[in-house]
Amino acid sequence: MNPLLDLQPLLWPILVLVWLFVVMRSRMVLHRRWDGRSRAVVHGRPVPSVQPLRSRWARAVERYDRVAGEYAAYESDPLRVLRAPALADPAVPSTGRFIEAFAEAMALRTDEFPPEPMARRFIDAAVAAEQAWTAARDAAEKLRASRFTTEERGLLAQAVKLLELARGGATPAEQEAAYAAARQVLAKLERSTGTRLDWRVPKAARQAIERHGNPPLPPA
Repeated sequence: MNPLLDLQPLLWPILVLVWLFVVMRSRMVLHRRWDGRSRAVVHGRPVPSVQPLRSRWARAVERYDRVAGEYAAYESDPLRVLRAPALADPAVPSTGRFIEAFAEAMALRTDEFPPEPMARRFIDAAVAAEQAWTAARDAAEKLRASRFTTEERGLLAQAVKLLELARGGATPAEQEAAYAAARQVLAKLERSTGTRLDWRVPKAARQAIERHGNPPLPPA
């Protein structure tokens, strides 16, 4: 007699138990997957994770603040302004694009995490401002004083030398004399550019020079 035939009545219950185990296991796996997905769905719409967005927003704030700090440092340093004057001229396309992008990012900058739509707009604006700032600096480095006439470039060079002398002056009297001469040269330069160029010494750089005495530069 075949011994397998004696075991046949026991095989079916075992196979049924194995089948039930596989089915239940599969259902548990599917349930977990569905439960995980359903938590991320409200009214049929996927709900984005707020934490990654908050992290992206925080990085965008750092990016914007870095650009703002570099831009402020440029505008408050007369020597940097004179060495890269195109960065202070809104008529230069790359500078104009940066000013617009920076203004948009500044309008969206908040101290606290804003509503998600505004956070996403700020993230995009901060990236655009950073890219525009890099492009504007590169363009200004290449242009240097090429938009100025020969005489105006001479005035720029003269003003740079005077400001360098003022910063390295041995005595307060020497420094003041150099600053006074630099103010006169810059006033002449701005009169020369007139309406031909939309270039002026930025207010912060102007104030840095004027802190060292009178007469001040004429209003921009």
